[in-house]
Formats: sequence, structure tokens, C-alpha cells
Amino acid sequence: MIEPADLLWRDGQPYSRTFEDIYHARDGRQEVERVFLQPAGFDQMLTSGRGLRLGELGFGTGLNFVVAARRCLAAHVPLHFISFEAAPLDPADLDRVSRERQAEEPVYRELSDCYPPLLPGWHQRRLYDGRVVLSLFFGQAAAGISDLLDQGCQPFDLWLLDGFAPDRNPAMWEDGLLADIGRTATRGTRVTTFTSAGRVRRGLGAAGFDMRRVDQRPHKRESLAGAFTGEGRPRLLPWSRVSVVGAGIAGASVARAAAEAGSEVRVVEQASTPASGASAMPATVMHPRLHHDGSPGSTLRAVAYAHALAAVARFADQPGTGVHRTGALQIPSPNYPAERLAEVARVFAPTGIDVRLVEGPEAAEIAGATALSLPRPVLWFADACLVDTPTFTQTLLDHPGIEVVTGCRLDDWPDDLTILACGMDVRRFDGAAYLELGRVHGQLDVLRPQGALAGLTVPIVGNGYVTPMPGRIPGAVENLIAAGATYEYEPWPADRATRRNLTHVDRLEQDGALPVRTCRGERTVSSDRNPVVGPLYDADGQSCVERLVSVGHGSMGTVTSHLAADLIAARIRRSFEPLAAAERALISPLRFRHRQAKRGYRFGALP
Repeated sequence: MIEPADLLWRDGQPYSRTFEDIYHARDGRQEVERVFLQPAGFDQMLTSGRGLRLGELGFGTGLNFVVAARRCLAAHVPLHFISFEAAPLDPADLDRVSRERQAEEPVYRELSDCYPPLLPGWHQRRLYDGRVVLSLFFGQAAAGISDLLDQGCQPFDLWLLDGFAPDRNPAMWEDGLLADIGRTATRGTRVTTFTSAGRVRRGLGAAGFDMRRVDQRPHKRESLAGAFTGEGRPRLLPWSRVSVVGAGIAGASVARAAAEAGSEVRVVEQASTPASGASAMPATVMHPRLHHDGSPGSTLRAVAYAHALAAVARFADQPGTGVHRTGALQIPSPNYPAERLAEVARVFAPTGIDVRLVEGPEAAEIAGATALSLPRPVLWFADACLVDTPTFTQTLLDHPGIEVVTGCRLDDWPDDLTILACGMDVRRFDGAAYLELGRVHGQLDVLRPQGALAGLTVPIVGNGYVTPMPGRIPGAVENLIAAGATYEYEPWPADRATRRNLTHVDRLEQDGALPVRTCRGERTVSSDRNPVVGPLYDADGQSCVERLVSVGHGSMGTVTSHLAADLIAARIRRSFEPLAAAERALISPLRFRHRQAKRGYRFGALP
């Protein structure tokens, strides 16, 4: 967890105890215009005919973002807003700001709904169907900009330097940081600052900006504005056409993100319909199974879960989308004993992830099954979702920029930039055989409960899961539930899998739940159980920018596929990947090349 801002409210205005200063003047919206946007010539930028890329030091209350987003939306100009904040507002404080301001600035409502948890590193959110992209870095700005530069990035159009005053927050105004801002620029990139301190003006001048003072009387004496005069970074054209192989949840997520990034997308699926394989399961749970040890792996799961919740928010509880925000209960299991569940709540509840411990009677009431006896304690994830995976997959593919071709087997790469999201079949493609992947078969049982679970309204996750059905059984008039999914390295007989699924919650077997039908699918898992996302690499460690993968999501596809999609969409836009370096390394296909150089190939992989 990253420490939030120490905020105080004075006369209805947010005030920083740490820096002993207000976040902005009382006429905050007008201040944004007169200090940051007007001196930069923002009106002219909106007529350029292309999307804008704005950078900001000091996200604060999000005011600069919501004003810029409102202006861009009104002008039908796509916006990518990239901001760095060492002490972000606590989600509760951001929610208060939003409630007080959203009548005048409606973008605040969207921001509050998708605001990231207090976890260090990158967090990216797509708002307004991708017309606005917000990339937030929680941590020191120098580290965030350094990571952005290391990855390579498109040049910025405008920087808003809005940290607290240099004498109170010197780290935000160091010459090295200002020089790095210059390295993100191209000829004509603008910069505006609230401060007019001489050392800031000199530092930006040394970074390549031609600076001038801007008269701000009677509000304050002056601010600074400038333009980059060197050649700087070249503008790179995004990929206009993209092919995706595989129309499951991973492929559909990538296709949607690419289409919303402005690419024409062709999805090729071997089966006769989308959502075959593991994505055929009609009831899955978007639930994170969080780790609490502070490792990059635990952060990855938490960031991916928050990202997924934001990605599906616009679809949740809408008719026919397949996403239902039910919440989910996690009961103790061999891998998650009660003590571990308690630690998960202790570590993640303060970040803004909505998770808490509940006792058995309250858990049963939440579940809609008051006669159910649950072990203690139980974790309640209030924002978790029940997903009808085939329906949701089709929802993601339903976009005018996406063409879906079914019944088409591919073994060779298409001519376009291509993303393989086809499970184990990726290894048919040249250069992908080295990926260490395996098959795990699974069965889901649709059941007619006879007792305590008849009224179940909330998924229960443990060593497997039991959920209400999202309503896909034609002609069903009574409540049905689903139990699953088995983890079979070799396929089991159906009756054995059913017996296993009936043990997920004790009362299932005791209550005599009656099988209605079974669903089977095949998951693809990696050798280390982390997803595999990004470009393929040759044996010398060189990446192929036109050949990418999103596979190995295993049982977590409804959680991790959305983050994977936006990481790949960033590459399609020729931008940086919005994930901290340690977490990127965990999912990169390059990790297998590094391991294989030391200990050889596994899972039948080839050089």
C-alpha cells in the first residue's frame, strides 16, 4: 500500500497537512483554465485533428484531469492523460470531492467509479468507451517517468506541472526530473506551471523549453508557460489494422481494447462460435484470490482485479451483457486458511479494495441462504462479479471496429500485427513454441438445489466455487446453481467430476442437489501459473513487435484478461505499458527465454 495524502478540509476546500497548502484556489475550474490550459493554447490543440497526450505532475484532486477530459469530450478529441502522484487521495476523500463537484464537472463521477486502489505503480483506466484514457502512477514522479522513458513512449503534447510550491515540495521540481520531462517532448510540446520560481524556469529552459512569464494578476503575480524548441521524440503512428487469433475472453478483451484504441480488428476463431474452451463456462466469478505477502505477484493480482472491475463497470447489470455485480464470499480452504483470509482483509481493505471479514450468520444472509452454515471467518468482496462468460465475450466483440470470422483455423501468422489468444494452439505458430504452457481440463455442473442453497444469490468461492446461474438455461423456471470447476490434468469421467464439484460446499452433497447438465472446457496455464502477455522473443532475447500473445490466464481469465488487453493496446498505440516493471517481468514471454537459457526447455518446448 502507498500512503495516502494527509488531507484536511478547510472551509469546504481540500488542504494538505504535509505541505501546508491548498490544492487549488476556490475557483478551481477557472484556475485550471487561466494557469494551465489557456497559456498552452489548448483551444488550438483541440483543432489539431488528432488525439492529445497530456502529462501532469501532481494528480491531487483530479481537477486538471476532469477539466481537460470535459473539454476533449466536447470537442470529440481523444485524450490520454498521464499523471504522477506520490501521495494520492484516499478513495474516500476522492469520493467526497467527486460528490461535491460532479454536478459541475460530470467526469468526476466516472473518475470516482474507477479510481485505483492505493497500490504503488501504474494504473490505467479507459473512460467513455475509450475516448479518454487515464494512466496514473502512484509513487515518486522521477521513478514513473524513468520507467516510461525506459519503455519508450509517444511524445507529449502538453505538461501540466502542478506540484506544491518548490520550497515545500522540492522533489517535484528537481532539475533531473525537469530534464526527463524534456526527454518526453517533441518540437512544439507545451509546458505550463503554477509556480514562477526562477530555478524552475531555468530548469525547464535547460530541458529544452523556451519559457515565458504569464501575468496572473489579480489572482497571483505570475505563472510560467513554454514550448519545446528542439526536435525531440518522433511521433509514431499506431497500428491501423490488427488481427486477433482466438475469440474467448482473452481474445475478445484484446479485440475490444484495440478497437477502442482506433484500430480495425479482425478476430479469427477456429470453432464455429466465439467463447469455446474455458470461455464456454456459463457461470464464472470475477474474484481475485488475493495474496498478502507484498510480493510483485500479490500486487499483480490486486492491480489486475481493480483493473477488471473498472473495465466491466459500464457493462455490469446491463441487460444481455453477461456481467452481474453480485459480490462474492470467499470461505477458508486448504490454500486459504482462516488466518490467511484475515491477513488479506487487513492488508487490502485500507487500499480501497472493498474487502472485509464477515462472520458466518452475516455471510449466510449476504449469500441469500440463511440456513447455510459457513465456516468462520469469511471474506466478502463487495464488488466481485458473476460472469456469464459466453454472453460477456460476445458483448466485448460487439463493436463496429471488430470483424469476427469463425470456423477458420490458422497456423501461420496474418500479415497484420497479430495477437495470439488461442490457448495451447499458440504453439502451432512459428516462434511461439518456446512458451511453457499446459492444459488443465475442467467441468462445471449446473444443479437444482434442494435445500439451503436454493435461494443462493451470491457466489461462494473456496476450493472451487458455487454460484447462482446467470439465467442461461432455456425454459428454466426455478433457481439453478453452478458448481465448479474441476482441475483435471487428464480428463476425468463426468460422474467423477460431478462428485468432486459437489464437495465445494458441504451442504451441496447433504441437500441432495440434482444435476441438470455439465459443461466442460480446457484452461491453458503457464509453468509458473502467471499469465503470458506481450511480444514474443527469439532465443537471443530480441522482441518481435508484430507478434504478441495473451494466454495462460488459467482460472483467472475474467480477472487478468482485461489488464492484458490494455497492455497490448498500449503497444498497438505505440505507447508504454501501464504496469510496474516488476509485475511486467512476471507476465512477459521473455521470462521463459531467461529460464531456458539456464535450465533448458520444459513442457516439450522447442528452441
